[in-house]
This record gives sequence, structure tokens and C-alpha cells, in this order.
Amino acid sequence: MIREFISEDIEQIYKIINMEVIDNVMDTIRNIQNDSKKFIVWDDAGIKGFAYMLEMNKENKEWNIQLFVEPKERRKRIGTALYQEIQRYLECEKPSVLVTEFRVDIDNTASFYEKLGYKKWYGSPELYYRGTNQPEVDIKFVPYEDKYYEQYAKCRQDCFYEMSVKNDFKPYVIPLSEQDKKNLFSGKDSIYVTLDNECLIGAITIDNGYLDQIMVSPAYQGKGYGKKITQFGINKELDKGISLIHLCYIEGNDKAENLYRSLGFETVQITHVYRKFYESR
Repeated sequence: MIREFISEDIEQIYKIINMEVIDNVMDTIRNIQNDSKKFIVWDDAGIKGFAYMLEMNKENKEWNIQLFVEPKERRKRIGTALYQEIQRYLECEKPSVLVTEFRVDIDNTASFYEKLGYKKWYGSPELYYRGTNQPEVDIKFVPYEDKYYEQYAKCRQDCFYEMSVKNDFKPYVIPLSEQDKKNLFSGKDSIYVTLDNECLIGAITIDNGYLDQIMVSPAYQGKGYGKKITQFGINKELDKGISLIHLCYIEGNDKAENLYRSLGFETVQITHVYRKFYESR
């Protein structure tokens, strides 16, 4: 009943994933096809579930394990069988950490993973903005340039260090070598910064309707810049014809949540990320 995924499975996979997530489902499937080390399905007169493994961090031997079972087919040990089969392939990779994520707002499967030794790592609500343009902001934004790197890295450290340590998001401190700069900002064309003369006030990453890394340097916090930076991101994407703006934040960040809700963002799904420190048998 367990076999390798083939391209003809896409339509059935689409239907199963579409029950679980709100993201662009077809893009998700294509990414799985391209990036997965192993992709298997449970086929019994139709696909009832599937599982795949993705390498997250080669150096740290971190692997992402995803498993989906059609809701009406659960509690039939399909998920267990798929996971055991994936684990057989994992033994060859000698992983250190296994990570998985699932939605908890529609069908919390935490107990399944907890029985396998996973523990909650962090939670991440996803919010959507479906409104119109925000008021124009009175600050100027420019595309990121490498000359801002040290200020940008320090701002990220100042804004996110405490949260990174609390949730074990590494590296806690952004490295400053040229190679690290190149790796970190491979997508720097999506970053915009706002300045006071040559001092960094704050920044935002904008990527095809997704707002990320919204931050304000400590010296400028409490002055409304976080709101203005977010409004800039919303308007920039709406002006490009993107009608749905979305972002995520880490559970417990009440300031971020209050800001986004005040601008009209609404929660559409809540994802919990679990991990397991793996010991090869």
C-alpha cells in the first residue's frame, strides 16, 4: 500500500493538502517534488495519505518531516505506517534534529507527534490583510544596499535576540563575515530600509505579498515607526496588484499581534512547529 510518489498523484495530493493548509497549494506540491529526498504515498483504491522528508540544514543534520492523512482515514494506522517508512530512510541520513509542523486551528495532531517523541518548539499564527490602501506614510524607504549591512544586522539582533534565545532560533547573533553577508541576503532585493540621515530607523522584507522581518532600531521604538513600516509594506504590494497580504509572528509577541490587528490583519491559521532530537538506532 505504500509506494513512491509519481506525477500522476498530484491531483489527489492537492485535495488532501487543500484540507490542511491555506497557502498556495500547487506551489507547495511543486516544491515538495523538487526538494524532497523521499516522497511516499499510501495508496488503497486512491491516495489516503502521504509523507515526505526535506533537508533543512545539512551542516546541522536537520530534517523536516511532513505527514498528511485524509481526515476520514485517520486512526487506521496509516500515519504510523508512513512515518515508520520515512524513518527507515532517515536512518541512512543520520539526522540530529527532526522538525514537523501542523495546523492546530482545524485539527490538532499534536498527540500523534508527542507519542513519537516530538515536543512543541514554537507556534506561528498567520494573518491576512484583505483591505484597501493604508494612509501614505511620511517617511522615505530605499532598497537595501550592502553598506547598511552592519546596521541592519545589529537592528535584527537588538529586535529579535531575546525572542531567538527564548525559542532557540539560531544563530542568535547574525555573523558579519562577507560570506555570511552573501548567504543571509541572497534575497536582499526584497528588503527596504528607512533612514534618519544615514542611521537605520527600521526595515521590512517584502516578497510577493508576504511581509517579514518588520523591525525598528531600539533608539526609534515607541514612536510609531513599526506601524508606518508595516503600512508601507501593505501599500507597496497593493500598488503592484497583489490583493492578499500576509505575514506571520511568533506566539507570545503581543506587541506585534496588536499592531497587525490594528491595521486590519485577521488570523487565518495557526501552525505549531514540533521537533525531536534524534538518536539513530
